[in-house]
Amino acid sequence: MTHPFTEHISQKLWGIAASAGLAALLAYFLYSCIHLPVIESAEAGITYSLIFSLSAYFYWYIKEFLKATGAKAAVALIIQGAALAGVLAVLSVRGEEVLELFYVSIPMIVIIGLLCWLSLSLWYSNISCKEMADVTESELTSVNENGENSSGKNVFIDHISVKDGSRLHIVRIEELQFIQAYGDYVMLHTEEGKYVKEQTMKYFEYNLPATFIRIHRSFIVNSSKILRAELYGKESYNIYLKNGVSLRASSAGYKLLKERLSL
Repeated sequence: MTHPFTEHISQKLWGIAASAGLAALLAYFLYSCIHLPVIESAEAGITYSLIFSLSAYFYWYIKEFLKATGAKAAVALIIQGAALAGVLAVLSVRGEEVLELFYVSIPMIVIIGLLCWLSLSLWYSNISCKEMADVTESELTSVNENGENSSGKNVFIDHISVKDGSRLHIVRIEELQFIQAYGDYVMLHTEEGKYVKEQTMKYFEYNLPATFIRIHRSFIVNSSKILRAELYGKESYNIYLKNGVSLRASSAGYKLLKERLSL
């Protein structure tokens, strides 16, 4: 996903304004409430805001890997600690008296910082949800389970988006080995791994290209991945894929497979 602060000029300006606003707010608080001198208040506000803003920028790239709430909270606290450490380093050259005044303000600054971080996290989450919704909407181009759009023409999907916590996986159709029924959902099998998709087998049966064949009520296979087929029992077959996986095919599914492959 593109970083929101680099996608539009308006969001860049918003980010700069928010950073400047945080610096001004902290400087005003330190000067008016803690009675820190003007220059030291400005230095502290700018230093804290700069570290906070840089951390907020790079947080966009790591937030998808932080699934647990505890991990996100730990990152937020680490950022607060880093920003405060930066301010202390800057003010240390001003003497012990300035530092003692700043120590008094730390609890309130932490509260302000955490509130700002929470607002940023919610904004990031909102953007991610919107992007996921846009991908899903573009993927579900048909309006019914027969694979037809509003004009009555068949429209085949070329990718499948799968949400895993706060992460979004894009599975290209050519990467699919086969699809397996998984209760009310399906399990997508690829060379990279398995993904659960909240969609029906019937949907994929009608919305995937003709290279995907439903060989069993529980399996839709990518015919380009098939190595061979063997008779198994009286009216069932084993379909062997190139990766060594074996799938059961019904007699009707095997018949359809033969028709599609012109065997």
